[in-house]
Amino acid sequence: MKAKKTKKGFTLMELIIVLVIMGILVAIIVPSWSYFVRRSRERTANSKAKMVFNACQTEVTRVSMKERPLINIINDPTVSDTKKNEVKADIYMGDGKFYFYWDGKTGTRLDPVDIKNTKPSPANDTSFENGINNINNNGEGVYKIYVDNYQVKSVVYSDMPNGRYKGTYPRMMDDLDDTTRDYIRGHSMDNYDSTLMGNLS
Repeated sequence: MKAKKTKKGFTLMELIIVLVIMGILVAIIVPSWSYFVRRSRERTANSKAKMVFNACQTEVTRVSMKERPLINIINDPTVSDTKKNEVKADIYMGDGKFYFYWDGKTGTRLDPVDIKNTKPSPANDTSFENGINNINNNGEGVYKIYVDNYQVKSVVYSDMPNGRYKGTYPRMMDDLDDTTRDYIRGHSMDNYDSTLMGNLS
């Protein structure tokens, strides 16, 4: 007499249980995975922001050596106003606040009060961007710098103008408070205001 063969397979209940377990695992893993991916990419962007920061400081020092004697002439009370005005025309950065934005193709000096507005100076902008980008992998990525009295105070960097992953230096993304971090993540590179740039230094 032949033994009765039993059919092997999953019951509907077993399939439902497996699907529920898989759903729970996905719900746990996906947010964690997104967090680790974002953190990794932001750390990479932080490293690139540091590289831009150092390249900027090198170029700012070069400009400073050229401009500081001119600043001294402007501050000298014995120099005539005519001479001071001539000298002012040769100053690109100055010893006050200075902002510069590289969009991946063109560098532009920004208004020292409202850095959403540009202050075009094409010849000098090109010279300044070339000085930075010769050190910074020929202008890789997009960055915005903040300089005060010939010292680079902060840099924000991203691979693209609207990139999701951004880096900052000298205060890195992990070191920022939640409000500032959310602001940086939620805005395009050309929309950061002067208050933010000051908070990063």
